[in-house]
Amino acid sequence: MKRFFFGLTFALFLTGCHVPSRVALRGDGGRSAYNQEIKTTGAEQMLLNLVRLRYCDTPYFLDVSSVTTQFTYGSQLSPLITIPGFSKENPASLGGDFSWQNQPTIQYSPLEGRAFVTQLMRPIDLKIIQKLVLTGWDINRVFRVTIQSLDDIPNAIHASGPTPEYIPEYKKFFEVTDLLRRLQLKGKLLLGVGYKGEEGCNEHAPNTLQLRFPKNNELSKDLAALLQGSTTENGNYSLNMVLGYDEEGEIGVMPRSVLGCMYYLSLGVQVPYRDIKQGVVSSTQNEDGSLFDWSQMVGELITVHCSYTRPKYAYISVKYRNCWFYIADNDITSKRTFVLLQQIYNLQAEETKQPLPLLTIPLGVS
Repeated sequence: MKRFFFGLTFALFLTGCHVPSRVALRGDGGRSAYNQEIKTTGAEQMLLNLVRLRYCDTPYFLDVSSVTTQFTYGSQLSPLITIPGFSKENPASLGGDFSWQNQPTIQYSPLEGRAFVTQLMRPIDLKIIQKLVLTGWDINRVFRVTIQSLDDIPNAIHASGPTPEYIPEYKKFFEVTDLLRRLQLKGKLLLGVGYKGEEGCNEHAPNTLQLRFPKNNELSKDLAALLQGSTTENGNYSLNMVLGYDEEGEIGVMPRSVLGCMYYLSLGVQVPYRDIKQGVVSSTQNEDGSLFDWSQMVGELITVHCSYTRPKYAYISVKYRNCWFYIADNDITSKRTFVLLQQIYNLQAEETKQPLPLLTIPLGVS
């Protein structure tokens, strides 16, 4: 008889239960699960496109535009538990049944047409470069990734597209960014953006990048010797670089596009020698005919390894052309640069009606 009343009580309990909100939010199909999967697949998509560019393939983005989910449950009372007292010829039983399910709806938006051009091929806004540095990113990493020419000093300009046939110029630019980083660590560097000229001035798009650093400093003297456009005022070196070409026809500052950043970093993708030998990927040669090692240029930023078997300790990995490409989980430098690239991609995609905060450095006329 005790079994009967226990079964009856349990069955009645099932008919009135529901899915608690914490189960719906924290379960296997809850918020954290969606968050982690979208983050992981987004990173895999970015890495896949870097590998595609290394192989002269077309990049393609399929962004998650919205995620909605619905949790449903159902319960019913059904004859399952035998009830004593009925005849053997006409037995009866009582029981319960409960079920619940998660029904997600995920919408994808392909990045193509005008959106592709606007987000990937438009030069990166100077405000984005400024915001990245002001939020704590190391300036040498940001400048090497996002800028292809500074004060008419080239930073592997031709690497902003398909793998170049000739070794690009970049060493002087690296000297400049190393000095900028050392001044940044000492708190001696100011970075601002501004506007030059009244006609056609668009408050949403600054056209000048500004640098200021103290004069009485050996690092500053070395930097000023490299930056020919530097002027002195009030005990500081100042550099005011216009976007594009200045009045003398020299480049002030020329940012890369997001696609240009991706092409540049794709040179850090290591490929199987068989693909180089078969001409599947482009290669660049030194003067003596040997293959140029792109890690000399981008090795301090990112390294994407390749393996014929799935890597065990990977931060992120993708399979392409029967080979696994991955960033090692203990490679902090590559992980930081990869996260930076993702932030640049997201910031460039952000369309705001109100102008973003802007820091300008007042510069006098020498």
